[in-house]
Amino acid sequence: MPLLLAASPLLVAPTASAATHPSGSVAPTAFDRHACTRTSSGSCIRGGQLCPKSKYHKSGWDAKGRRYVCKGSRTHPHWMKP
Repeated sequence: MPLLLAASPLLVAPTASAATHPSGSVAPTAFDRHACTRTSSGSCIRGGQLCPKSKYHKSGWDAKGRRYVCKGSRTHPHWMKP
């Protein structure tokens, strides 16, 4: 028996997030910005604060979207600029 393949036309509609600038680069979306990393008390991290040992060498973001890395002493690590 011959095998018949049915072609199903799949059309993908362009999305608003795929909009481009006149220069040809892709426009930034709301997903490009990270949510702030929360402390155990629920506030956003700040540079210089102690970070949990479980976050050692991991990144976190403050309320303004700046990136920090948990580094320094393994026993008392702090959020520091990369």
